[in-house]
Amino acid sequence: MPARAEGYGHDQPVPGLRLPHYRRENLSGDVMAALTGAAVLVPQSMAYAQIAQLPPVVGLYASVVPLLVYSILGRTPQLGVGPLATISIVGAVGVGKLEPAGSAEFIALSATLAVIVGIVHLLIGVCRLGFLVRFLSEPVMTGFLSGISVLLIATQLGPLTGVPLGTGGGRADEIVVDWLRGLDDASLATTAVGLIVVAGLLLARRWRRFPSALVAVILASLAALVFDLESHGVAIVGEVPSGLATPEAPPWAWDDVRVLIGTALAITLISVLESMSLARTFAEEHDQEVEPNREIAAIGASNVAAGFFQGMVVTSAISRSTIIDEAGARTQLSGALCALIVAPLLMFGTETFRYIPIAALAAVVIAAMLPLIKVAEARRLWRVQRADFWVMLLAFVGTMVLGLEAGILVAVAASVALIVYRVSRPRIPELGRVPGSDSFLEVARHPDAVTYPGTAILRMEASLYFTNADSLTARLRRLERERPDLHTLVLDASGIDVLDSTGDHTLRKLVARYRDRGVRLLLVNVDEDVRAVMDASGFTKLVGADAFFATDADALAHLEAVAR
Repeated sequence: MPARAEGYGHDQPVPGLRLPHYRRENLSGDVMAALTGAAVLVPQSMAYAQIAQLPPVVGLYASVVPLLVYSILGRTPQLGVGPLATISIVGAVGVGKLEPAGSAEFIALSATLAVIVGIVHLLIGVCRLGFLVRFLSEPVMTGFLSGISVLLIATQLGPLTGVPLGTGGGRADEIVVDWLRGLDDASLATTAVGLIVVAGLLLARRWRRFPSALVAVILASLAALVFDLESHGVAIVGEVPSGLATPEAPPWAWDDVRVLIGTALAITLISVLESMSLARTFAEEHDQEVEPNREIAAIGASNVAAGFFQGMVVTSAISRSTIIDEAGARTQLSGALCALIVAPLLMFGTETFRYIPIAALAAVVIAAMLPLIKVAEARRLWRVQRADFWVMLLAFVGTMVLGLEAGILVAVAASVALIVYRVSRPRIPELGRVPGSDSFLEVARHPDAVTYPGTAILRMEASLYFTNADSLTARLRRLERERPDLHTLVLDASGIDVLDSTGDHTLRKLVARYRDRGVRLLLVNVDEDVRAVMDASGFTKLVGADAFFATDADALAHLEAVAR
Protein backbone atom coordinates (compact mmCIF):
# COMPACT_ATOMS: atom_id res chain seq x y z
CA MET A 1 0.00 0.00 0.00
CA PRO A 2 1.47 3.40 -0.89
CA ALA A 3 2.41 5.70 1.97
CA ARG A 4 -0.16 8.37 2.78
CA ALA A 5 0.89 11.87 1.77
CA GLU A 6 0.52 14.01 4.87
CA GLY A 7 -2.29 16.50 4.54
CA TYR A 8 -4.85 14.46 2.59
CA GLY A 9 -7.69 12.28 3.65
CA HIS A 10 -7.40 9.57 1.00
CA ASP A 11 -4.56 7.44 -0.34
CA GLN A 12 -5.23 8.40 -3.93
CA PRO A 13 -2.36 8.41 -6.45
CA VAL A 14 -3.97 11.38 -8.26
CA PRO A 15 -1.87 14.55 -8.42
CA GLY A 16 -3.15 18.00 -7.66
CA LEU A 17 -4.50 20.13 -4.87
CA ARG A 18 -7.48 17.84 -4.05
CA LEU A 19 -9.10 20.64 -2.07
CA PRO A 20 -12.33 18.66 -1.33
CA HIS A 21 -10.19 16.43 0.93
CA TYR A 22 -8.14 19.25 2.45
CA ARG A 23 -7.64 19.09 6.21
CA ARG A 24 -8.23 22.34 8.05
CA GLU A 25 -5.44 21.68 10.55
CA ASN A 26 -2.88 22.03 7.73
CA LEU A 27 -3.99 25.55 6.77
CA SER A 28 -1.86 27.45 9.28
CA GLY A 29 1.30 25.63 8.20
CA ASP A 30 0.55 26.15 4.52
CA VAL A 31 -0.17 29.87 4.98
CA MET A 32 3.01 30.42 6.97
CA ALA A 33 5.02 28.46 4.38
CA ALA A 34 3.48 30.56 1.59
CA LEU A 35 4.36 33.85 3.31
CA THR A 36 7.87 32.67 4.09
CA GLY A 37 8.33 31.24 0.61
CA ALA A 38 7.23 34.49 -1.03
CA ALA A 39 9.59 36.45 1.22
CA VAL A 40 12.47 34.33 -0.04
CA LEU A 41 11.29 33.90 -3.62
CA VAL A 42 10.82 37.58 -4.52
CA PRO A 43 14.41 38.76 -3.90
CA GLN A 44 15.91 35.48 -5.13
CA SER A 45 13.93 35.42 -8.38
CA MET A 46 14.97 38.99 -9.15
CA ALA A 47 18.59 38.23 -8.31
CA TYR A 48 18.63 35.05 -10.38
CA ALA A 49 17.09 36.87 -13.34
CA GLN A 50 20.04 39.24 -13.08
CA ILE A 51 22.40 36.26 -13.30
CA ALA A 52 20.58 35.13 -16.44
CA GLN A 53 21.16 38.60 -17.92
CA LEU A 54 17.40 39.24 -17.81
CA PRO A 55 15.30 42.07 -16.36
CA PRO A 56 14.36 41.36 -12.71
CA VAL A 57 10.67 41.29 -13.62
CA VAL A 58 11.26 38.15 -15.71
CA GLY A 59 12.21 36.31 -12.54
CA LEU A 60 8.95 37.49 -10.96
CA TYR A 61 6.97 36.34 -14.01
CA ALA A 62 8.53 32.90 -13.51
CA SER A 63 7.31 32.88 -9.90
CA VAL A 64 3.54 32.98 -10.50
CA VAL A 65 2.05 30.69 -13.16
CA PRO A 66 4.81 28.01 -12.95
CA LEU A 67 4.18 27.71 -9.18
CA LEU A 68 0.47 27.26 -9.79
CA VAL A 69 1.13 24.60 -12.43
CA TYR A 70 3.44 22.65 -10.10
CA SER A 71 0.92 22.96 -7.25
CA ILE A 72 -1.65 21.22 -9.45
CA LEU A 73 0.59 18.52 -10.94
CA GLY A 74 3.34 18.00 -8.35
CA ARG A 75 3.23 15.79 -5.29
CA THR A 76 5.92 17.24 -3.00
CA PRO A 77 4.57 20.25 -1.06
CA GLN A 78 8.00 21.27 0.20
CA LEU A 79 9.58 21.80 -3.23
CA GLY A 80 10.11 25.52 -3.75
CA VAL A 81 9.78 25.87 -7.52
CA GLY A 82 11.18 29.00 -9.16
CA PRO A 83 14.36 30.37 -10.76
CA LEU A 84 17.66 28.84 -9.62
CA ALA A 85 21.10 30.48 -9.70
CA THR A 86 23.00 27.57 -11.24
CA ILE A 87 20.65 27.05 -14.15
CA SER A 88 20.37 30.82 -14.65
CA ILE A 89 24.05 31.12 -15.52
CA VAL A 90 23.89 28.03 -17.75
CA GLY A 91 20.92 29.58 -19.54
CA ALA A 92 22.68 32.94 -19.92
CA VAL A 93 25.69 31.30 -21.55
CA GLY A 94 23.51 29.18 -23.86
CA VAL A 95 21.22 31.97 -25.05
CA GLY A 96 24.22 34.29 -25.32
CA LYS A 97 25.43 32.20 -28.26
CA LEU A 98 22.49 33.47 -30.29
CA GLU A 99 21.78 37.03 -29.15
CA PRO A 100 23.51 39.74 -27.07
CA ALA A 101 22.52 39.78 -23.39
CA GLY A 102 19.80 42.24 -22.49
CA SER A 103 18.34 42.53 -25.98
CA ALA A 104 14.67 41.87 -26.68
CA GLU A 105 15.67 38.82 -28.73
CA PHE A 106 17.75 37.50 -25.81
CA ILE A 107 14.77 37.82 -23.45
CA ALA A 108 12.47 36.07 -25.93
CA LEU A 109 14.91 33.21 -26.51
CA SER A 110 15.26 32.73 -22.75
CA ALA A 111 11.53 31.93 -22.76
CA THR A 112 12.12 29.58 -25.68
CA LEU A 113 14.81 27.83 -23.63
CA ALA A 114 12.34 27.37 -20.78
CA VAL A 115 9.91 25.63 -23.14
CA ILE A 116 12.67 23.35 -24.50
CA VAL A 117 13.75 22.48 -20.95
CA GLY A 118 10.12 21.74 -20.11
CA ILE A 119 9.72 19.46 -23.12
CA VAL A 120 12.87 17.52 -22.18
CA HIS A 121 11.55 17.11 -18.62
CA LEU A 122 8.19 15.93 -19.93
CA LEU A 123 9.82 13.39 -22.24
CA ILE A 124 11.87 12.00 -19.35
CA GLY A 125 8.79 11.77 -17.15
CA VAL A 126 6.44 10.31 -19.75
CA CYS A 127 9.02 7.78 -20.97
CA ARG A 128 9.89 6.92 -17.35
CA LEU A 129 13.60 7.62 -17.79
CA GLY A 130 14.15 9.17 -14.37
CA PHE A 131 16.32 6.22 -13.34
CA LEU A 132 19.10 7.49 -15.66
CA VAL A 133 20.07 10.22 -13.19
CA ARG A 134 21.31 7.52 -10.81
CA PHE A 135 24.35 7.11 -13.04
CA LEU A 136 25.68 10.45 -11.83
CA SER A 137 27.43 10.00 -8.51
CA GLU A 138 27.02 12.44 -5.65
CA PRO A 139 30.76 13.34 -5.55
CA VAL A 140 30.66 14.24 -9.25
CA MET A 141 27.62 16.48 -8.81
CA THR A 142 29.16 18.02 -5.69
CA GLY A 143 32.26 18.92 -7.69
CA PHE A 144 30.21 20.31 -10.56
CA LEU A 145 27.94 22.38 -8.31
CA SER A 146 30.93 23.67 -6.34
CA GLY A 147 32.58 24.74 -9.58
CA ILE A 148 29.45 26.41 -10.87
CA SER A 149 29.01 28.17 -7.51
CA VAL A 150 32.49 29.67 -7.81
CA LEU A 151 31.61 30.73 -11.34
CA LEU A 152 28.37 32.35 -10.15
CA ILE A 153 30.19 34.25 -7.42
CA ALA A 154 32.67 35.44 -10.03
CA THR A 155 29.85 36.73 -12.23
CA GLN A 156 28.51 38.79 -9.31
CA LEU A 157 31.80 40.53 -8.49
CA GLY A 158 31.01 43.17 -11.09
CA PRO A 159 27.50 44.07 -9.82
CA LEU A 160 28.78 43.85 -6.23
CA THR A 161 31.45 46.48 -6.83
CA GLY A 162 30.01 48.48 -9.72
CA VAL A 163 32.54 47.17 -12.24
CA PRO A 164 31.10 46.43 -15.71
CA LEU A 165 31.95 42.91 -16.84
CA GLY A 166 31.88 41.02 -20.12
CA THR A 167 30.60 37.47 -20.36
CA GLY A 168 34.05 36.01 -19.62
CA GLY A 169 33.40 33.15 -22.02
CA GLY A 170 31.69 31.22 -19.22
CA ARG A 171 34.98 30.67 -17.36
CA ALA A 172 35.58 31.89 -13.82
CA ASP A 173 39.24 32.76 -14.39
CA GLU A 174 38.42 34.98 -17.39
CA ILE A 175 35.65 36.75 -15.47
CA VAL A 176 37.93 37.39 -12.47
CA VAL A 177 40.70 38.72 -14.73
CA ASP A 178 38.16 40.99 -16.44
CA TRP A 179 36.99 42.22 -13.03
CA LEU A 180 40.51 42.86 -11.76
CA ARG A 181 41.29 44.94 -14.85
CA GLY A 182 38.26 47.13 -14.18
CA LEU A 183 38.81 47.67 -10.47
CA ASP A 184 39.88 51.25 -11.11
CA ASP A 185 36.25 51.93 -12.03
CA ALA A 186 34.86 50.30 -8.88
CA SER A 187 32.33 52.27 -6.85
CA LEU A 188 33.11 52.47 -3.14
CA ALA A 189 29.47 53.15 -2.29
CA THR A 190 28.31 50.15 -4.36
CA THR A 191 30.95 47.93 -2.81
CA ALA A 192 29.97 49.03 0.68
CA VAL A 193 26.30 48.24 0.07
CA GLY A 194 27.15 44.82 -1.40
CA LEU A 195 29.54 43.78 1.37
CA ILE A 196 27.20 44.95 4.13
CA VAL A 197 24.35 42.89 2.68
CA VAL A 198 26.60 39.81 2.25
CA ALA A 199 27.80 40.12 5.86
CA GLY A 200 24.23 40.53 7.12
CA LEU A 201 22.99 37.48 5.22
CA LEU A 202 25.87 35.34 6.50
CA LEU A 203 25.28 36.44 10.10
CA ALA A 204 21.54 35.73 9.80
CA ARG A 205 22.13 32.20 8.52
CA ARG A 206 21.75 30.73 12.00
CA TRP A 207 18.05 31.75 11.93
CA ARG A 208 16.99 29.63 9.00
CA ARG A 209 13.28 30.55 9.09
CA PHE A 210 14.00 34.27 9.23
CA PRO A 211 13.42 35.92 5.80
CA SER A 212 16.89 37.44 5.83
CA ALA A 213 17.11 37.97 2.07
CA LEU A 214 13.85 39.95 2.00
CA VAL A 215 14.79 42.03 5.05
CA ALA A 216 18.25 42.76 3.63
CA VAL A 217 16.81 43.87 0.28
CA ILE A 218 14.20 46.08 1.99
CA LEU A 219 16.81 47.75 4.20
CA ALA A 220 19.14 48.29 1.24
CA SER A 221 16.24 49.78 -0.75
CA LEU A 222 15.34 52.15 2.10
CA ALA A 223 18.97 53.22 2.34
CA ALA A 224 19.08 53.86 -1.40
CA LEU A 225 15.92 55.99 -1.16
CA VAL A 226 16.77 57.94 2.00
CA PHE A 227 20.42 58.64 1.16
CA ASP A 228 19.91 58.97 -2.60
CA LEU A 229 22.58 56.34 -3.24
CA GLU A 230 21.91 56.45 -6.97
CA SER A 231 23.53 59.89 -7.08
CA HIS A 232 26.61 58.33 -5.44
CA GLY A 233 27.02 55.77 -8.23
CA VAL A 234 24.98 52.91 -6.76
CA ALA A 235 23.00 51.22 -9.55
CA ILE A 236 19.38 50.41 -8.71
CA VAL A 237 16.76 48.20 -10.35
CA GLY A 238 14.77 51.19 -11.60
CA GLU A 239 11.30 51.03 -13.06
CA VAL A 240 9.72 47.56 -13.11
CA PRO A 241 6.71 47.04 -15.42
CA SER A 242 3.52 46.45 -13.49
CA GLY A 243 0.95 43.80 -14.28
CA LEU A 244 0.96 40.06 -14.76
CA ALA A 245 2.59 38.49 -17.79
CA THR A 246 0.16 37.76 -20.60
CA PRO A 247 0.32 34.45 -22.51
CA GLU A 248 2.68 34.76 -25.43
CA ALA A 249 4.22 32.05 -27.59
CA PRO A 250 8.04 32.38 -27.57
CA PRO A 251 9.93 32.37 -30.87
CA TRP A 252 10.49 28.90 -32.27
CA ALA A 253 13.01 28.55 -35.09
CA TRP A 254 14.78 25.27 -35.75
CA ASP A 255 18.21 26.89 -35.97
CA ASP A 256 17.72 28.43 -32.51
CA VAL A 257 16.38 25.18 -31.05
CA ARG A 258 19.36 23.25 -32.42
CA VAL A 259 21.76 25.61 -30.63
CA LEU A 260 19.77 25.64 -27.37
CA ILE A 261 19.16 21.89 -27.06
CA GLY A 262 22.59 21.22 -25.55
CA THR A 263 22.04 23.93 -22.95
CA ALA A 264 18.56 22.52 -22.24
CA LEU A 265 20.01 19.04 -21.63
CA ALA A 266 22.61 20.44 -19.22
CA ILE A 267 19.95 22.41 -17.34
CA THR A 268 17.66 19.38 -17.21
CA LEU A 269 20.44 17.28 -15.73
CA ILE A 270 21.03 19.78 -12.93
CA SER A 271 17.30 20.32 -12.38
CA VAL A 272 16.38 16.64 -12.21
CA LEU A 273 19.23 15.73 -9.89
CA GLU A 274 18.49 18.50 -7.42
CA SER A 275 14.72 18.10 -7.56
CA MET A 276 14.73 14.34 -7.09
CA SER A 277 17.27 14.51 -4.29
CA LEU A 278 15.07 17.01 -2.45
CA ALA A 279 11.85 15.10 -3.18
CA ARG A 280 13.25 11.86 -1.75
CA THR A 281 14.56 13.66 1.34
CA PHE A 282 11.19 15.25 2.09
CA ALA A 283 9.33 12.01 1.33
CA GLU A 284 11.39 10.20 3.97
CA GLU A 285 10.92 12.98 6.55
CA HIS A 286 7.14 13.28 6.08
CA ASP A 287 6.22 9.69 5.19
CA GLN A 288 5.10 10.73 1.72
CA GLU A 289 5.14 8.84 -1.54
CA VAL A 290 7.41 10.22 -4.25
CA GLU A 291 7.11 9.26 -7.90
CA PRO A 292 10.23 10.60 -9.65
CA ASN A 293 8.86 10.51 -13.18
CA ARG A 294 5.69 12.35 -12.17
CA GLU A 295 7.72 15.01 -10.32
CA ILE A 296 10.00 15.48 -13.34
CA ALA A 297 6.97 15.84 -15.62
CA ALA A 298 5.38 18.38 -13.24
CA ILE A 299 8.52 20.52 -13.27
CA GLY A 300 8.56 20.16 -17.05
CA ALA A 301 5.01 21.50 -17.29
CA SER A 302 6.01 24.38 -15.03
CA ASN A 303 8.83 25.28 -17.42
CA VAL A 304 6.53 25.19 -20.43
CA ALA A 305 4.20 27.55 -18.55
CA ALA A 306 7.14 29.82 -17.70
CA GLY A 307 8.09 30.00 -21.37
CA PHE A 308 4.57 30.93 -22.46
CA PHE A 309 4.21 33.57 -19.72
CA GLN A 310 7.41 35.52 -20.55
CA GLY A 311 9.41 33.87 -17.77
CA MET A 312 12.64 31.89 -17.48
CA VAL A 313 13.71 28.35 -16.60
CA VAL A 314 12.49 27.17 -13.18
CA THR A 315 13.18 24.24 -10.90
CA SER A 316 13.42 23.51 -7.17
CA ALA A 317 16.13 24.97 -4.94
CA ILE A 318 17.72 23.47 -1.83
CA SER A 319 17.74 26.67 0.23
CA ARG A 320 14.22 27.77 -0.72
CA SER A 321 12.73 24.29 -0.27
CA THR A 322 14.34 23.81 3.13
CA ILE A 323 12.97 27.14 4.36
CA ILE A 324 9.47 26.28 3.11
CA ASP A 325 9.64 22.89 4.83
CA GLU A 326 10.73 24.40 8.12
CA ALA A 327 7.97 27.03 7.84
CA GLY A 328 5.38 24.24 7.94
CA ALA A 329 4.37 23.35 4.35
CA ARG A 330 2.04 20.38 4.40
CA THR A 331 0.23 20.38 1.04
CA GLN A 332 0.59 21.83 -2.45
CA LEU A 333 -1.72 24.65 -1.37
CA SER A 334 1.34 26.34 0.13
CA GLY A 335 2.86 26.72 -3.34
CA ALA A 336 -0.37 28.01 -4.83
CA LEU A 337 -0.75 30.59 -2.05
CA CYS A 338 2.87 31.66 -2.56
CA ALA A 339 2.13 32.38 -6.22
CA LEU A 340 -1.01 34.29 -5.25
CA ILE A 341 1.09 36.47 -2.92
CA VAL A 342 3.61 37.31 -5.64
CA ALA A 343 0.88 38.10 -8.21
CA PRO A 344 -0.50 41.22 -6.43
CA LEU A 345 3.04 42.52 -6.02
CA LEU A 346 3.41 42.38 -9.79
CA MET A 347 0.08 44.07 -10.34
CA PHE A 348 0.20 46.83 -7.73
CA GLY A 349 3.54 46.82 -5.94
CA THR A 350 6.27 47.04 -8.57
CA GLU A 351 7.12 50.57 -7.42
CA THR A 352 8.50 48.97 -4.24
CA PHE A 353 11.20 47.28 -6.35
CA ARG A 354 12.44 50.52 -7.91
CA TYR A 355 15.12 51.39 -5.35
CA ILE A 356 16.59 47.93 -4.83
CA PRO A 357 20.38 48.24 -5.32
CA ILE A 358 21.77 45.85 -7.93
CA ALA A 359 24.62 45.18 -5.48
CA ALA A 360 22.08 43.90 -2.93
CA LEU A 361 20.76 41.37 -5.42
CA ALA A 362 24.34 40.30 -6.19
CA ALA A 363 24.88 39.85 -2.46
CA VAL A 364 21.81 37.58 -2.24
CA VAL A 365 23.33 35.37 -4.94
CA ILE A 366 26.77 35.25 -3.34
CA ALA A 367 25.36 34.40 0.10
CA ALA A 368 23.24 31.62 -1.43
CA MET A 369 26.19 30.15 -3.35
CA LEU A 370 28.82 30.05 -0.60
CA PRO A 371 27.33 26.98 1.19
CA LEU A 372 27.45 25.03 -2.09
CA ILE A 373 31.26 25.16 -2.17
CA LYS A 374 31.75 21.91 -0.27
CA VAL A 375 35.26 22.18 1.17
CA ALA A 376 34.35 20.00 4.16
CA GLU A 377 32.91 17.35 1.85
CA ALA A 378 36.14 17.32 -0.16
CA ARG A 379 38.11 16.73 3.03
CA ARG A 380 35.76 13.92 4.03
CA LEU A 381 36.11 12.21 0.67
CA TRP A 382 39.90 12.48 0.90
CA ARG A 383 39.76 10.59 4.19
CA VAL A 384 37.04 8.10 3.28
CA GLN A 385 37.34 7.31 -0.43
CA ARG A 386 40.16 8.78 -2.54
CA ALA A 387 38.61 7.71 -5.86
CA ASP A 388 35.48 9.76 -5.10
CA PHE A 389 37.67 12.72 -4.12
CA TRP A 390 39.55 12.67 -7.43
CA VAL A 391 36.40 12.50 -9.57
CA MET A 392 34.89 15.33 -7.50
CA LEU A 393 38.04 17.38 -8.11
CA LEU A 394 37.95 16.54 -11.82
CA ALA A 395 34.36 17.76 -12.11
CA PHE A 396 35.20 20.92 -10.14
CA VAL A 397 38.32 21.79 -12.14
CA GLY A 398 36.64 20.87 -15.43
CA THR A 399 33.81 23.29 -14.72
CA MET A 400 36.22 26.03 -13.64
CA VAL A 401 38.71 25.66 -16.49
CA LEU A 402 36.59 24.46 -19.41
CA GLY A 403 33.37 26.34 -18.72
CA LEU A 404 29.80 25.25 -18.04
CA GLU A 405 28.87 23.05 -20.97
CA ALA A 406 32.25 21.32 -21.10
CA GLY A 407 32.11 21.07 -17.31
CA ILE A 408 28.83 19.14 -17.35
CA LEU A 409 30.26 16.80 -19.98
CA VAL A 410 33.33 16.23 -17.79
CA ALA A 411 31.03 15.56 -14.82
CA VAL A 412 29.01 13.00 -16.79
CA ALA A 413 32.14 11.35 -18.21
CA ALA A 414 33.77 11.18 -14.76
CA SER A 415 30.67 9.63 -13.22
CA VAL A 416 30.30 7.02 -15.96
CA ALA A 417 34.05 6.25 -15.83
CA LEU A 418 33.83 5.72 -12.07
CA ILE A 419 30.87 3.37 -12.50
CA VAL A 420 32.66 1.37 -15.21
CA TYR A 421 35.86 1.22 -13.14
CA ARG A 422 34.09 -0.09 -10.04
CA VAL A 423 31.86 -2.52 -11.91
CA SER A 424 34.78 -3.95 -13.87
CA ARG A 425 36.98 -4.36 -10.77
CA PRO A 426 34.82 -6.04 -8.11
CA ARG A 427 36.21 -7.04 -4.74
CA ILE A 428 36.90 -10.78 -4.53
CA PRO A 429 38.35 -11.35 -1.03
CA GLU A 430 39.53 -14.66 0.40
CA LEU A 431 37.54 -15.84 3.41
CA GLY A 432 38.34 -17.84 6.52
CA ARG A 433 36.20 -19.35 9.27
CA VAL A 434 35.81 -17.43 12.52
CA PRO A 435 37.09 -19.79 15.26
CA GLY A 436 34.24 -21.46 17.16
CA SER A 437 31.54 -20.46 14.66
CA ASP A 438 30.17 -21.15 11.20
CA SER A 439 30.77 -17.57 10.01
CA PHE A 440 33.35 -16.56 7.42
CA LEU A 441 35.26 -13.24 7.28
CA GLU A 442 37.98 -11.75 5.09
CA VAL A 443 41.38 -13.21 5.86
CA ALA A 444 43.14 -9.92 5.07
CA ARG A 445 41.17 -8.09 7.77
CA HIS A 446 40.94 -10.95 10.26
CA PRO A 447 44.28 -12.80 10.48
CA ASP A 448 42.86 -15.22 13.08
CA ALA A 449 40.33 -16.59 10.57
CA VAL A 450 40.84 -20.32 9.95
CA THR A 451 41.76 -21.55 6.46
CA TYR A 452 42.08 -25.12 5.17
CA PRO A 453 45.13 -26.67 3.48
CA GLY A 454 44.76 -26.88 -0.29
CA THR A 455 41.45 -25.00 -0.11
CA ALA A 456 40.57 -21.38 -0.90
CA ILE A 457 37.24 -19.68 -0.19
CA LEU A 458 36.50 -16.58 -2.28
CA ARG A 459 33.50 -14.26 -2.28
CA MET A 460 32.46 -12.41 -5.43
CA GLU A 461 31.04 -9.08 -4.20
CA ALA A 462 29.24 -8.13 -7.41
CA SER A 463 27.07 -9.61 -10.10
CA LEU A 464 28.99 -11.59 -12.70
CA TYR A 465 28.60 -10.36 -16.26
CA PHE A 466 30.57 -9.27 -19.29
CA THR A 467 32.10 -6.17 -17.66
CA ASN A 468 33.87 -8.00 -14.84
CA ALA A 469 34.17 -11.65 -15.91
CA ASP A 470 37.83 -11.12 -16.82
CA SER A 471 38.49 -9.74 -13.33
CA LEU A 472 37.30 -13.00 -11.79
CA THR A 473 39.54 -14.99 -14.16
CA ALA A 474 42.55 -12.79 -13.33
CA ARG A 475 41.91 -13.12 -9.59
CA LEU A 476 41.76 -16.90 -9.81
CA ARG A 477 44.94 -17.09 -11.89
CA ARG A 478 46.79 -15.09 -9.22
CA LEU A 479 45.42 -17.45 -6.60
CA GLU A 480 46.65 -20.49 -8.56
CA ARG A 481 50.16 -19.03 -8.72
CA GLU A 482 50.15 -18.29 -5.00
CA ARG A 483 48.65 -21.68 -4.04
CA PRO A 484 50.17 -24.47 -6.16
CA ASP A 485 48.73 -27.04 -3.70
CA LEU A 486 45.17 -25.92 -4.41
CA HIS A 487 42.73 -28.82 -4.82
CA THR A 488 39.41 -27.20 -3.78
CA LEU A 489 38.02 -23.78 -4.61
CA VAL A 490 34.87 -22.56 -2.85
CA LEU A 491 33.04 -19.63 -4.43
CA ASP A 492 30.65 -17.79 -2.12
CA ALA A 493 28.05 -16.47 -4.61
CA SER A 494 25.99 -14.49 -2.09
CA GLY A 495 26.97 -11.25 -3.85
CA ILE A 496 26.04 -12.51 -7.34
CA ASP A 497 22.43 -11.67 -8.09
CA VAL A 498 22.83 -11.44 -11.88
CA LEU A 499 24.67 -13.89 -14.13
CA ASP A 500 24.72 -13.18 -17.84
CA SER A 501 25.86 -15.47 -20.66
CA THR A 502 29.44 -14.13 -20.54
CA GLY A 503 29.70 -14.77 -16.81
CA ASP A 504 28.27 -18.27 -17.23
CA HIS A 505 30.69 -18.98 -20.07
CA THR A 506 33.59 -17.81 -17.89
CA LEU A 507 32.56 -20.17 -15.09
CA ARG A 508 32.29 -23.10 -17.50
CA LYS A 509 35.79 -22.42 -18.84
CA LEU A 510 37.13 -22.27 -15.28
CA VAL A 511 35.54 -25.60 -14.41
CA ALA A 512 37.03 -27.22 -17.51
CA ARG A 513 40.50 -25.88 -16.71
CA TYR A 514 40.27 -26.89 -13.06
CA ARG A 515 39.12 -30.39 -14.00
CA ASP A 516 42.31 -30.87 -16.00
CA ARG A 517 44.34 -29.80 -12.94
CA GLY A 518 42.38 -31.86 -10.44
CA VAL A 519 40.81 -28.85 -8.72
CA ARG A 520 37.16 -29.04 -7.66
CA LEU A 521 34.87 -25.99 -7.68
CA LEU A 522 32.18 -25.71 -5.00
CA LEU A 523 29.48 -23.03 -4.90
CA VAL A 524 27.70 -21.65 -1.82
CA ASN A 525 24.70 -19.31 -1.41
CA VAL A 526 23.71 -19.30 -5.09
CA ASP A 527 20.70 -17.09 -5.84
CA GLU A 528 17.67 -18.87 -7.35
CA ASP A 529 17.70 -16.73 -10.51
CA VAL A 530 21.44 -17.33 -10.94
CA ARG A 531 20.93 -21.07 -10.43
CA ALA A 532 18.23 -21.03 -13.11
CA VAL A 533 20.74 -19.58 -15.61
CA MET A 534 23.28 -22.25 -14.61
CA ASP A 535 20.72 -25.01 -15.03
CA ALA A 536 19.62 -23.74 -18.44
CA SER A 537 23.19 -23.40 -19.76
CA GLY A 538 24.31 -26.86 -18.62
CA PHE A 539 26.76 -25.50 -16.02
CA THR A 540 25.03 -27.39 -13.20
CA LYS A 541 25.48 -30.70 -15.02
CA LEU A 542 29.10 -29.84 -15.83
CA VAL A 543 30.13 -29.07 -12.26
CA GLY A 544 27.81 -31.62 -10.64
CA ALA A 545 24.71 -30.96 -8.56
CA ASP A 546 26.59 -32.06 -5.42
CA ALA A 547 28.92 -29.04 -5.81
CA PHE A 548 26.13 -26.65 -4.68
CA PHE A 549 25.65 -25.91 -0.98
CA ALA A 550 22.71 -23.92 0.33
CA THR A 551 24.40 -22.55 3.47
CA ASP A 552 27.84 -21.81 4.85
CA ALA A 553 27.32 -24.49 7.49
CA ASP A 554 26.75 -27.17 4.84
CA ALA A 555 29.90 -26.11 2.98
CA LEU A 556 31.87 -26.01 6.24
CA ALA A 557 30.85 -29.57 7.12
CA HIS A 558 31.98 -30.72 3.68
CA LEU A 559 35.33 -28.89 3.94
CA GLU A 560 36.07 -30.31 7.37
CA ALA A 561 35.18 -33.78 6.16
CA VAL A 562 37.64 -33.34 3.26
CA ALA A 563 40.31 -31.96 5.63
CA ARG A 564 40.02 -35.01 7.86
